[in-house]
Amino acid sequence: KLENLLSSGAQITIISPQITPGIRQRVEKNEVAWKARPYRRGDIRGAFIAIAATNQMSVNQAVAEEAKLEKTLLNVVDVTDLCDFIAPAIIKRGDVIVAISTGGASPALARRLREEISECAALEYADLAEILRTARSEVKKRKTKVCPDRWQECIDRQLLTMVQNGQSKQALERLINCLIPATTEGKIMS
Repeated sequence: KLENLLSSGAQITIISPQITPGIRQRVEKNEVAWKARPYRRGDIRGAFIAIAATNQMSVNQAVAEEAKLEKTLLNVVDVTDLCDFIAPAIIKRGDVIVAISTGGASPALARRLREEISECAALEYADLAEILRTARSEVKKRKTKVCPDRWQECIDRQLLTMVQNGQSKQALERLINCLIPATTEGKIMS
């Protein structure tokens, strides 16, 4: 959660008597603030979101009560009935983001799925996002409609290999020619 919050530009304050070595490094780099003590009422005043990650139900309940009063969105790790939102496991590859949630049933399962899916060869297709964005813009500019099935047919392993080999210009040309054959350019396709 910390990585995603930091990458979103969040200003983070951690309130805990102890922290992990990884969080300590973030504190030393001034990326996050740390109050080395237990939670106290008033600690989330002014916060937009809060995450309670304790294994003490009384603390989680107190944070939840304060969050409700402060109108602060709250995630209580592993206690979905106290949550205003859940934090899915995230896989990010370029512009493609895959979110995995078990609806709070098992964060461990969501993590396992994230680990397995992030190693899946199919995720390589995320490398095509930029070229597909460009092609989509070009298709719109030409006032041509391409049916979704045609897009699927044109997104193939050869296109992926070209992009991964740094042949983006040639890959784009190949994709446009696949999407809009010369004989149909300018015509509306169903």
